[in-house]
Amino acid sequence: MTTPQQVQAARLAELWHRLSAQHIALGCSCGMTGISVTLEDFERDIADYLWAESERTGQEAVVAFLLAPGPLAEQMQAIRLILARLEAGEAEDTVADWLLTRMTRTIESYAELHGPAPEALLLGGSSAWRKGYRT
Repeated sequence: MTTPQQVQAARLAELWHRLSAQHIALGCSCGMTGISVTLEDFERDIADYLWAESERTGQEAVVAFLLAPGPLAEQMQAIRLILARLEAGEAEDTVADWLLTRMTRTIESYAELHGPAPEALLLGGSSAWRKGYRT
């Protein structure tokens, strides 16, 4: 049986994938002074935030979950890995709830500022994307 946490993790993973595809496919530049920033640049920052916040608030089970695959600095695409593990049901409910609360706020905020509208097509060429972007 699929849990609500697994459903939420799958939804966030899909949104993260859409945002990543947007930045890679379109070469979006989301920085000032001509600096190009991609979604992957934020993965380690978000993972580091989750780790630091879980340590600061004494969430030992969350820390253990985050570091189970190894040090965050060595985890490729850490956010995708965390979401995949949550979607697979690898986390206790309290760990999943703690992470998903923060990840939902972070990913949805990023999507609201930089992403396509939720109904925008993932595939279909640049015109399909352009029609789906927020203005």
